[in-house]
Amino acid sequence: MFRYNYNGKELIIRFTSQTKNMNLNKDDLYNKIISICDKILDADHGTSFIVEDDEGRFAVGTVQHGELTVISIHHLVEQTQMYFQRREAKKPS
Repeated sequence: MFRYNYNGKELIIRFTSQTKNMNLNKDDLYNKIISICDKILDADHGTSFIVEDDEGRFAVGTVQHGELTVISIHHLVEQTQMYFQRREAKKPS
């Protein structure tokens, strides 16, 4: 867990039980989350987001606003579990 004061607003960044014991660079993720703090603080309660870690994996988190803003990292998606389908969007006729 990491407590941080951003522009006078206190927030907590935490890892859930699914991710807290995983082999990952938590300091790197903390820094990346702090770098997008303006966007996260403006996000609605319950908003999900994705941040890429230093190994190219995606950390999936949510924002909870209350007395403090709590940012929870729930999942870490390995590159081997990422599937992208590229389609071109069609313009409406």
